Amino acid sequence: MNNREITSLWSRIVIEELVRLGAAFFCISPGSRSTPLTVAAARHPRALWKIFPDERSAGFFGLGYGRATGKPAVLICTSGTAVANYYPAVVEASMDCQPLLILSADRPFELLETGANQTIRQSGMFGSYSRWNFQLPEPSADIPLRSVITAIDHAVSKATGSLPGPVHLNVPFREPFEPVMPDMHDPWLAPVASWIDGQEPLRRDECLSSLSRQATVPELEHILSRSRQPFFIAGRLHNREDAAAVGNLARKLNVPLYADLGSGLRFNRSFPPLQLAFQSALFSERFLPDTVIHFGGPLIGRQPSAAIRQWNPENHVVIKPHANRYGPDHNVTLGIEASASLVAESLANCRAPFATGGLPFTDSFFMKASASIDALCRPDLPVTEISASRIVSSILTEEEGLFLSNSMPVRDMDMFAANTASPLVMVGMNRGASGIDGIISTAAGYAYGLRRPVTLLIGDIAFLHDINALSLLQSLQTPLRIVVTNNNGGGIFSFLPIASETDIFETHFATPQNYSIRQAAAAFGIAHSLPETNEAFRKALLDPQQNQSTRIVELQSNRTENMKLHRSLQSDITSLAAASPETL
Repeated sequence: MNNREITSLWSRIVIEELVRLGAAFFCISPGSRSTPLTVAAARHPRALWKIFPDERSAGFFGLGYGRATGKPAVLICTSGTAVANYYPAVVEASMDCQPLLILSADRPFELLETGANQTIRQSGMFGSYSRWNFQLPEPSADIPLRSVITAIDHAVSKATGSLPGPVHLNVPFREPFEPVMPDMHDPWLAPVASWIDGQEPLRRDECLSSLSRQATVPELEHILSRSRQPFFIAGRLHNREDAAAVGNLARKLNVPLYADLGSGLRFNRSFPPLQLAFQSALFSERFLPDTVIHFGGPLIGRQPSAAIRQWNPENHVVIKPHANRYGPDHNVTLGIEASASLVAESLANCRAPFATGGLPFTDSFFMKASASIDALCRPDLPVTEISASRIVSSILTEEEGLFLSNSMPVRDMDMFAANTASPLVMVGMNRGASGIDGIISTAAGYAYGLRRPVTLLIGDIAFLHDINALSLLQSLQTPLRIVVTNNNGGGIFSFLPIASETDIFETHFATPQNYSIRQAAAAFGIAHSLPETNEAFRKALLDPQQNQSTRIVELQSNRTENMKLHRSLQSDITSLAAASPETL
């Protein structure tokens, strides 16, 4: 068997085992050195693939796909700086425990550290952000094929295990790269002949999320049984099962639940939007839980953490599905590594329901606070960043997904979303490292993985940061509805103390870009609208002629007026809390 045959066969075996393990979607960026892997993926009958001229966009698309499916997208790229463009997506995937697998083609040993063209130090370049990084040997008949296949098995296992995340396999190739049909009867293949003839992977590792009822659940049962006033927090949860179980537990035990936007429970009518209650200092002063049980990951809002520091509860329990350290304030008294659904279901019958939820604000406060937000959504009023979030949340159904950009969009949706009849809406966001890079690409991958329409709410700076991703959307089979809040700059900085430094604020922080979103949409053949009123905005979102295609709905906003409107609404909600009879 010659070198061309070995290289072709080697690559076919790598791709075949990935497909058998369920890692069958490939984000491919064109390149010469990666030719053997690209050919093998492109010609595999069960592989799905998408081509990305920009590796940075490919990385974020793969991240979004992993968020939606729980399966790793496989990124294939050539040698040199191509693989370095994956770095931001790798960091996000690592921080938020999302599966991702990178196959980077590389130069052979004799070209490394010699000044050879397009050659950098690729192996291990993602450092501690990878769950596993490994240098495969150069294709050779001296290497047992079983060792190559089990390396792929381990890579998928590490990407999807108890601590999911990115895995990097560096794959060196020597020329020539042109594909050739290998001799399938070569003696080198004999040890894996049964694998070749079959359909199952050589090895499959299963990760079982387990919980010892002999220790942890009885301890939690004891904590709840003697608790005077418990409080549940649903942080970022990655699947519907966890969200449903946590919500059911809170309802069954009659325990107040703070539903973060990332939990999937924020829109559920069963739980009052405590984000609004936390706007008033009276809430944390009058509601004094002695037990706080936090399910899932971090929160978008800062107020609950500040309240917990103030409360200093006897028990502060965090339940998360992985072993990563969590507790920025160092006040967690018990950490449990298990799925939220497993713990919640185990606690469902641990005691009788609490007689009262114990909240200092009754339904009347939340109704009045919600009415204050709804007043900004009157059909004839200009659409604002607040009303946009409220309207988007009010039209979502369980058949759709929602993706939020960082900075103001995710905060506005967490604070001002409507509590609709839809109990669980799939919500995606890049909150591992909370960057604004790659948002359009991630949302597109999220829609591709969900196989359902997705609405993306994004600011103008984040939109510009990933504007080349618009090239992906024409071929995206699932429609992506992009709502761009255009305030010509970084709106969040208007809420920070630096805004008072007027001599440098606009040029060094707000940084207006003065580009045309309409022209950007036209350049990529995407429909664009610019509604001015809330009624026009709602109609643009629900336009039946556009609901099966990707489109951009732009709303123009003034940063100063937006900040004033936020401050005014916050003041109104605080006043409602102070005037409510239940707080007296």
